[in-house]
Amino acid sequence: MTYILPLPSPKGDNEYMISEIINLNRTKKYTMKQLLFAALLILATSCTSKKEETQSPLADKNATKETKELHQLLRQRLTEGIMLGHQDALAYGIGWYGVSGKSDIKEVSGRYPAVFGWELGALERNSPYNLDSVYFSDMKKYAIQVHEMGGINTFSWHADNIVTGGDAWDCKQDSVVRTILPGGSNHAQFLTWLDIAADFFSDLKDKEGKPIPVLFRPFHEHTGSWFWWGAEQCTPEEYIQLWKMTFDYLTETKQINNLIWTYSPASVTSEEKYVERYPGNEYVDMLGFDSYLYSTPEAYMAELDTNLIIVTDLAKRWDKIPTLSETGFETIPVENFFTGILWPTISKYEISYFLLWRNAINRPDHFYAPYPGHSSADDFNKMVADKRLIMIN
Repeated sequence: MTYILPLPSPKGDNEYMISEIINLNRTKKYTMKQLLFAALLILATSCTSKKEETQSPLADKNATKETKELHQLLRQRLTEGIMLGHQDALAYGIGWYGVSGKSDIKEVSGRYPAVFGWELGALERNSPYNLDSVYFSDMKKYAIQVHEMGGINTFSWHADNIVTGGDAWDCKQDSVVRTILPGGSNHAQFLTWLDIAADFFSDLKDKEGKPIPVLFRPFHEHTGSWFWWGAEQCTPEEYIQLWKMTFDYLTETKQINNLIWTYSPASVTSEEKYVERYPGNEYVDMLGFDSYLYSTPEAYMAELDTNLIIVTDLAKRWDKIPTLSETGFETIPVENFFTGILWPTISKYEISYFLLWRNAINRPDHFYAPYPGHSSADDFNKMVADKRLIMIN
């Protein structure tokens, strides 16, 4: 599999050093004992480096080779630019649904986003389609297609409220998380939900039958209180237990080892709030956050700056990958949103990608990327013309 940014080929550093020793000996006399010692030192360094290179920096120590490669690509290419993402990009858009190869962003710019977001909500109750009316059978095909195109897939999961049977936004209770933790009344049932998710991820295979690596972003926006796993619905300790239980069950019990785990709260005001419910470096690969323009452009830009500083600083300290997991401005009513507000703010930082939310098929007032004829299309094309913004053909 070749991604949009291929991994660099290994450099022959040790071969170079050995050749330099040979060249040095031509101009300066060294004893055979000195040369042998230098050669052994280089060999020992080579063995140590190769051993370190094979150790996976991923939270999942049993991650597949392909998952390690994708993770390495994401880590190494932060300085190359920022990837553009869009939710449900291949599934539907303004005025269309399920048209092969179509994408609103492709129609506007001539290229596809590099990152494709997908939603697992309703998978847990064996629904044939998710909460945004995308059939899971189609979603699997789309995810495989994205992989073949050289793009990257990321999955969120707005799972239903297991206590009430309501949706993820049914959050008046403060006991849901507690009931699904070990010893809770809904623990066994929640594990069956994880079994269903495991089956879905295990079905994502390339033409050679190898698992396709994807980003997984469970229990997101948890610093807010609009989901049953939110800040007012469970304690920090309970949230951390929920994350760890989900991670351990999927990676160890179910052996789903093609996931790159993404921690993604809503925007926060301090690093302390960002890490309050953090499960630990051994359970997380990427640090993200979700932020939308809800009030004024100035407030939104300030919010982005605050959170981008937090995630990029923590990512450097903890050797993680920073990203902007979700963002956008519903209906894009400001014509220069992309070049005057969003891109000037985020392009100052080294982040992996930013993902615009979906262009709903059944809600004319719910879209975040331009479509042909929209007033922001020209401005969008000016943004994507920047060589630091990464898309795929």
